[in-house]
Amino acid sequence: MRRTLAACWHGIWLDRRQQSLLIITLSLITCLWIWLEGGRVLDVESLQTLWRSGHPPQALIARITRILVPLTQTPELARLATTIHHEITTALAPTLFARLLAPFADSPNLAVAIMAILSTLSLWLYCRLSRLIGIGPQTTFLLFLLLNFNPEYNDVRLQISRFQPVLVLWLAGLYLFLAHYKNHIHLAFTAWAATAWTAALFVPIAAFWASGFPLLFLFWPGSGNWRRRLCERGRFLLAYYALIALVIACVPQWHNAASGWLPEILHQIDLKRNELAFLINANNPVELGIGEGYLVSLVLVALNALKIMGPLIAILVFTALLPNRATGSVLERRVRGFFACALAWLWGMAAFAYLYYGTLPSDLFYTPFTMLTLWLVSGIVYDALQRGKSTRIPPERRLVLIWLLIACALASIITFGPKPGYLRKAGEWARHHPPMGAIYSNNLTVLAYSGRPPFIDGPAYIDMEHPLQAYYDLTPDDLLVHIKGRKQNEPQDLELFDILAEYQNERGDKAYILRLKPDE
Repeated sequence: MRRTLAACWHGIWLDRRQQSLLIITLSLITCLWIWLEGGRVLDVESLQTLWRSGHPPQALIARITRILVPLTQTPELARLATTIHHEITTALAPTLFARLLAPFADSPNLAVAIMAILSTLSLWLYCRLSRLIGIGPQTTFLLFLLLNFNPEYNDVRLQISRFQPVLVLWLAGLYLFLAHYKNHIHLAFTAWAATAWTAALFVPIAAFWASGFPLLFLFWPGSGNWRRRLCERGRFLLAYYALIALVIACVPQWHNAASGWLPEILHQIDLKRNELAFLINANNPVELGIGEGYLVSLVLVALNALKIMGPLIAILVFTALLPNRATGSVLERRVRGFFACALAWLWGMAAFAYLYYGTLPSDLFYTPFTMLTLWLVSGIVYDALQRGKSTRIPPERRLVLIWLLIACALASIITFGPKPGYLRKAGEWARHHPPMGAIYSNNLTVLAYSGRPPFIDGPAYIDMEHPLQAYYDLTPDDLLVHIKGRKQNEPQDLELFDILAEYQNERGDKAYILRLKPDE
């Protein structure tokens, strides 16, 4: 621990190459620690994502096709059947992320390793961007530490999510443009547009970023007066939006989607608006207009973003908002304004996504919020660093502050509560001892690691304690992995089964691997 702290402290004063190497190493070590500390078990959502990528719904599509084919024999219903089939197959078609993830569907460890590499690449790009926009190496390294040891980020940084490559593409696009726009404006903008629209293939809402964010570059500092910059960049942006309009008009699928997009959005927003009215006051729901509903969603997104940023970054934000607080010691004023507009645009996109999809975006979606916020409060971080290096702070206070920061860092990478490793072991045992029949369980994590579909409404989910789900159809050829919580009683019909294996954690949660006795 002492060596790690010393390396972090001296990392502040290393040169760029050495600091980059330290950032990559520390990020990978953090990812490895989180993975091992969590018992090498993925969350249920990630396991479901892996399953879907390796098991496309071809059988379901074939079944729907068999149902709709007879309808096509009737001329009046032929067009309707064709439309329904197209819509269903489009909805069930695997996404780009699912196609790329498919080779790793049966290798959770390898999939996690790829997510760790993407997370490390994101942090490295963020640090390169920080240096590029004028933040010094010392402050940049502290910003990295604030991100790397952010508790909320560490909870999701190894999640199998399509937002992982989107975050890398978002940062890479920014870097390519800001690093080369002075000398090669057209190539820089083209590179940014390529990364932005590639991100939209992973997450459709990224198309709003690709469409609206270029307008912010009109206000990015540059050579010459503002009229010259506006004229030069304006012509290029007009060509950019003209090209987008031309592609939408020429591609039938995009044209049809764009024409039916606005009514669908208004319908979904109207439904969510009514839901928000009940959320505010269920007994006497108020009538919310679309604008009022959007304001409520903005507030909810802001509160969620502050929660995900964590207490330490939230303190920096409130400190920066104090009156008469000088925060311009690191970034140029116009650069701060540029990133403030980018943060506002992301905020508006998240609020729109909440109204459209009905739920708040994934926690990984808020990582750009955290990154942009850290850039905006970098002056506070710089000021804190200068105060820490001064001799005005008594040694005992400095020691207390250091230990508080260490405690925050450790809390972000230590798993509190019961370890789920016994679930993975039980599932892997069942997978390595395949029965003549099938594997069943009352736990989705066990089902995923046993090679069965991890869904409650799937064919492999059976709960011995659920009165509506009978397990009496089991045969001696099947395996049943039953998970019993430490506060739950033993299953009433446990004597009907042979216990082939048993796993448990330090809290007393148990996993029984059962087989029905032949004479039952």
